Amino acid sequence: MPEGMMHLPDGAFRGRASLVSVAFPSSLASIGYGAFEGCSSLAAIDLPATLTSIGDHAFFRCITLVSVAFPSSLATIGSHAFFRCSSLVSIDLPAGLTSIGNKAFARCSSLASVALPLPDGLSIGDGAFSGCPLNDEAKAAGVTTIASCAFQEWVSLVSVTLPAGLTSIGNDAFASCSSLVSVTFPAGLTSIGDCAFYCCSALTSAAFPASLTSIGDCAFDGCSALARVTFPASLTSIGDYAFHGC
Repeated sequence: MPEGMMHLPDGAFRGRASLVSVAFPSSLASIGYGAFEGCSSLAAIDLPATLTSIGDHAFFRCITLVSVAFPSSLATIGSHAFFRCSSLVSIDLPAGLTSIGNKAFARCSSLASVALPLPDGLSIGDGAFSGCPLNDEAKAAGVTTIASCAFQEWVSLVSVTLPAGLTSIGNDAFASCSSLVSVTFPAGLTSIGDCAFYCCSALTSAAFPASLTSIGDCAFDGCSALARVTFPASLTSIGDYAFHGC
Protein backbone atom coordinates (compact mmCIF):
# COMPACT_ATOMS: atom_id res chain seq x y z
CA MET A 1 0.00 0.00 0.00
CA PRO A 2 1.30 3.48 -0.78
CA GLU A 3 2.81 5.79 1.85
CA GLY A 4 0.50 8.65 2.74
CA MET A 5 -2.63 6.51 2.87
CA MET A 6 -4.43 7.17 6.16
CA HIS A 7 -7.63 5.12 5.83
CA LEU A 8 -8.19 1.72 4.25
CA PRO A 9 -11.72 1.83 2.78
CA ASP A 10 -14.59 -0.45 3.76
CA GLY A 11 -14.45 -3.84 2.04
CA ALA A 12 -11.17 -3.03 0.31
CA PHE A 13 -9.93 -6.63 0.11
CA ARG A 14 -13.08 -8.49 1.12
CA GLY A 15 -13.15 -12.08 -0.10
CA ARG A 16 -9.60 -12.09 -1.54
CA ALA A 17 -8.99 -15.74 -0.68
CA SER A 18 -5.51 -15.79 -2.24
CA LEU A 19 -4.15 -12.80 -0.26
CA VAL A 20 -1.33 -14.05 2.01
CA SER A 21 0.45 -10.89 3.22
CA VAL A 22 -0.05 -7.15 3.55
CA ALA A 23 2.53 -4.35 3.84
CA PHE A 24 0.78 -1.44 5.55
CA PRO A 25 2.02 2.14 5.08
CA SER A 26 3.48 3.88 8.13
CA SER A 27 0.82 6.61 7.73
CA LEU A 28 -2.23 4.36 8.16
CA ALA A 29 -4.59 5.46 10.97
CA SER A 30 -7.70 3.32 10.40
CA ILE A 31 -8.91 0.12 8.77
CA GLY A 32 -12.49 0.22 7.49
CA TYR A 33 -15.48 -2.09 7.82
CA GLY A 34 -14.84 -5.58 6.44
CA ALA A 35 -11.57 -4.54 4.81
CA PHE A 36 -10.12 -8.07 4.96
CA GLU A 37 -13.28 -10.04 5.65
CA GLY A 38 -12.99 -13.60 4.35
CA CYS A 39 -9.30 -13.34 3.38
CA SER A 40 -8.85 -17.00 4.19
CA SER A 41 -5.13 -17.25 3.34
CA LEU A 42 -3.94 -14.25 5.37
CA ALA A 43 -1.70 -15.77 8.07
CA ALA A 44 -0.09 -12.83 9.89
CA ILE A 45 -0.40 -9.05 10.04
CA ASP A 46 2.02 -6.45 11.38
CA LEU A 47 0.03 -3.28 11.92
CA PRO A 48 1.74 0.13 11.66
CA ALA A 49 2.64 2.27 14.68
CA THR A 50 0.21 4.99 13.53
CA LEU A 51 -2.94 2.82 13.57
CA THR A 52 -5.66 3.97 15.99
CA SER A 53 -8.75 1.98 14.94
CA ILE A 54 -9.71 -1.36 13.44
CA GLY A 55 -13.22 -1.27 12.02
CA ASP A 56 -16.15 -3.64 12.46
CA HIS A 57 -15.69 -7.00 10.68
CA ALA A 58 -12.22 -5.90 9.52
CA PHE A 59 -10.68 -9.39 9.73
CA PHE A 60 -13.91 -11.37 10.03
CA ARG A 61 -13.38 -15.09 9.24
CA CYS A 62 -9.67 -14.77 8.39
CA ILE A 63 -9.41 -18.42 9.28
CA THR A 64 -5.64 -18.86 8.79
CA LEU A 65 -4.66 -15.74 10.76
CA VAL A 66 -2.27 -16.96 13.48
CA SER A 67 -0.77 -13.76 14.88
CA VAL A 68 -1.49 -10.04 15.09
CA ALA A 69 0.99 -7.43 16.33
CA PHE A 70 -1.10 -4.59 17.77
CA PRO A 71 0.67 -1.20 17.95
CA SER A 72 0.70 0.90 21.13
CA SER A 73 -1.28 3.58 19.26
CA LEU A 74 -4.36 1.38 18.83
CA ALA A 75 -7.43 2.73 20.64
CA THR A 76 -10.42 0.78 19.28
CA ILE A 77 -11.16 -2.68 17.92
CA GLY A 78 -14.58 -2.85 16.28
CA SER A 79 -17.35 -5.37 16.68
CA HIS A 80 -16.73 -8.77 15.04
CA ALA A 81 -13.31 -7.49 13.98
CA PHE A 82 -11.64 -10.89 14.45
CA PHE A 83 -14.79 -13.02 14.70
CA ARG A 84 -14.15 -16.70 13.89
CA CYS A 85 -10.42 -16.23 13.25
CA SER A 86 -10.10 -19.87 14.21
CA SER A 87 -6.28 -20.10 13.93
CA LEU A 88 -5.52 -17.05 16.12
CA VAL A 89 -3.67 -18.37 19.18
CA SER A 90 -2.68 -15.31 21.23
CA ILE A 91 -3.08 -11.54 21.44
CA ASP A 92 -1.24 -8.86 23.38
CA LEU A 93 -3.54 -5.88 23.92
CA PRO A 94 -1.81 -2.46 23.98
CA ALA A 95 -1.99 -0.24 27.05
CA GLY A 96 -3.76 2.57 25.17
CA LEU A 97 -6.68 0.44 24.01
CA THR A 98 -10.01 1.95 25.11
CA SER A 99 -12.64 -0.33 23.57
CA ILE A 100 -13.17 -3.83 22.23
CA GLY A 101 -16.42 -4.15 20.29
CA ASN A 102 -19.18 -6.72 20.53
CA LYS A 103 -17.98 -10.24 19.63
CA ALA A 104 -14.63 -8.83 18.50
CA PHE A 105 -12.81 -12.10 19.21
CA ALA A 106 -15.81 -14.40 19.59
CA ARG A 107 -15.46 -17.97 18.32
CA CYS A 108 -11.69 -17.68 17.94
CA SER A 109 -11.51 -21.36 18.77
CA SER A 110 -7.69 -21.47 19.15
CA LEU A 111 -7.32 -18.26 21.17
CA ALA A 112 -5.73 -19.55 24.36
CA SER A 113 -3.82 -16.48 25.55
CA VAL A 114 -4.71 -12.84 26.08
CA ALA A 115 -2.10 -10.71 27.85
CA LEU A 116 -3.55 -9.75 31.23
CA PRO A 117 -4.14 -7.56 33.17
CA LEU A 118 -6.28 -5.76 30.65
CA PRO A 119 -5.47 -2.09 29.89
CA ASP A 120 -6.79 0.60 32.24
CA GLY A 121 -10.15 2.07 31.23
CA LEU A 122 -10.90 -0.64 28.68
CA SER A 123 -14.54 -1.10 27.64
CA ILE A 124 -15.31 -4.71 26.73
CA GLY A 125 -18.30 -5.25 24.44
CA ASP A 126 -20.96 -7.94 24.48
CA GLY A 127 -19.51 -11.39 23.88
CA ALA A 128 -16.07 -10.03 23.07
CA PHE A 129 -14.33 -13.30 23.98
CA SER A 130 -17.26 -15.71 23.96
CA GLY A 131 -16.37 -19.22 22.91
CA CYS A 132 -12.60 -18.76 23.29
CA PRO A 133 -10.50 -21.35 25.20
CA LEU A 134 -8.57 -18.64 27.07
CA ASN A 135 -6.12 -18.90 29.96
CA ASP A 136 -7.45 -20.08 33.29
CA GLU A 137 -7.11 -16.84 35.25
CA ALA A 138 -8.24 -13.29 34.57
CA LYS A 139 -7.10 -10.13 36.32
CA ALA A 140 -8.83 -7.20 34.67
CA ALA A 141 -7.32 -3.87 35.75
CA GLY A 142 -9.07 -0.52 35.37
CA VAL A 143 -12.34 -1.87 33.99
CA THR A 144 -15.47 -0.12 35.34
CA THR A 145 -18.12 -2.16 33.51
CA ILE A 146 -18.01 -5.72 32.20
CA ALA A 147 -20.52 -5.86 29.37
CA SER A 148 -23.07 -8.53 28.60
CA CYS A 149 -21.61 -11.89 27.49
CA ALA A 150 -18.04 -10.51 27.66
CA PHE A 151 -16.49 -13.78 28.86
CA GLN A 152 -19.36 -16.15 28.18
CA GLU A 153 -18.31 -19.79 27.65
CA TRP A 154 -14.69 -19.19 28.70
CA VAL A 155 -14.73 -22.85 29.66
CA SER A 156 -11.18 -23.10 31.07
CA LEU A 157 -11.48 -20.02 33.31
CA VAL A 158 -10.80 -21.05 36.92
CA SER A 159 -10.57 -17.77 38.84
CA VAL A 160 -11.40 -14.10 38.36
CA THR A 161 -10.08 -11.14 40.33
CA LEU A 162 -12.28 -8.17 39.49
CA PRO A 163 -10.67 -4.72 39.76
CA ALA A 164 -11.24 -1.84 42.14
CA GLY A 165 -13.46 0.63 40.33
CA LEU A 166 -15.74 -1.99 38.79
CA THR A 167 -19.36 -0.99 39.40
CA SER A 168 -21.38 -3.43 37.29
CA ILE A 169 -21.26 -6.87 35.73
CA GLY A 170 -23.44 -7.24 32.64
CA ASN A 171 -25.97 -9.88 31.71
CA ASP A 172 -24.42 -13.30 30.93
CA ALA A 173 -20.93 -11.85 31.49
CA PHE A 174 -19.50 -15.13 32.80
CA ALA A 175 -22.34 -17.46 31.84
CA SER A 176 -21.39 -21.09 31.26
CA CYS A 177 -17.82 -20.65 32.55
CA SER A 178 -18.08 -24.21 33.77
CA SER A 179 -14.61 -24.39 35.40
CA LEU A 180 -14.90 -21.13 37.35
CA VAL A 181 -14.26 -21.91 41.02
CA SER A 182 -13.71 -18.49 42.61
CA VAL A 183 -14.56 -14.84 42.01
CA THR A 184 -13.18 -11.92 43.99
CA PHE A 185 -15.69 -9.07 43.92
CA PRO A 186 -14.32 -5.54 44.51
CA ALA A 187 -15.54 -2.93 46.94
CA GLY A 188 -17.69 -0.54 44.93
CA LEU A 189 -19.55 -3.14 42.89
CA THR A 190 -23.24 -2.21 42.84
CA SER A 191 -24.94 -4.60 40.42
CA ILE A 192 -24.68 -8.11 39.03
CA GLY A 193 -26.70 -8.57 35.85
CA ASP A 194 -29.17 -11.22 34.74
CA CYS A 195 -27.56 -14.66 34.25
CA ALA A 196 -24.12 -13.13 34.96
CA PHE A 197 -22.82 -16.41 36.39
CA TYR A 198 -25.43 -18.73 34.92
CA CYS A 199 -24.34 -22.39 34.94
CA CYS A 200 -20.95 -21.71 36.54
CA SER A 201 -21.28 -25.20 37.95
CA ALA A 202 -17.88 -25.25 39.71
CA LEU A 203 -18.37 -21.99 41.63
CA THR A 204 -18.29 -22.77 45.36
CA SER A 205 -18.76 -19.42 47.15
CA ALA A 206 -19.69 -15.78 46.60
CA ALA A 207 -18.63 -13.07 49.07
CA PHE A 208 -20.44 -9.93 47.97
CA PRO A 209 -19.09 -6.46 48.84
CA ALA A 210 -20.89 -4.04 51.14
CA SER A 211 -21.70 -1.81 48.15
CA LEU A 212 -23.82 -4.36 46.25
CA THR A 213 -27.45 -3.29 45.74
CA SER A 214 -28.86 -5.70 43.14
CA ILE A 215 -28.51 -9.25 41.89
CA GLY A 216 -30.28 -9.93 38.59
CA ASP A 217 -32.62 -12.66 37.42
CA CYS A 218 -30.96 -16.09 37.17
CA ALA A 219 -27.64 -14.48 38.16
CA PHE A 220 -26.34 -17.68 39.77
CA ASP A 221 -28.88 -20.10 38.33
CA GLY A 222 -27.33 -23.54 37.85
CA CYS A 223 -24.34 -22.89 40.14
CA SER A 224 -24.77 -26.37 41.57
CA ALA A 225 -21.57 -26.32 43.66
CA LEU A 226 -22.40 -23.03 45.36
CA ALA A 227 -22.44 -23.81 49.08
CA ARG A 228 -22.15 -20.43 50.78
CA VAL A 229 -23.34 -16.88 50.02
CA THR A 230 -22.93 -13.79 52.20
CA PHE A 231 -25.40 -10.99 51.49
CA PRO A 232 -24.49 -7.38 52.41
CA ALA A 233 -26.83 -4.99 54.25
CA SER A 234 -26.82 -2.73 51.17
CA LEU A 235 -28.64 -5.30 49.01
CA THR A 236 -32.10 -4.11 47.90
CA SER A 237 -33.12 -6.66 45.26
CA ILE A 238 -32.58 -10.28 44.28
CA GLY A 239 -34.02 -11.26 40.91
CA ASP A 240 -36.24 -14.18 39.93
CA TYR A 241 -34.48 -17.55 39.98
CA ALA A 242 -31.26 -15.83 41.08
CA PHE A 243 -30.03 -18.93 42.89
CA HIS A 244 -32.20 -21.53 41.22
CA GLY A 245 -30.51 -24.92 40.93
CA CYS A 246 -28.01 -24.24 43.70
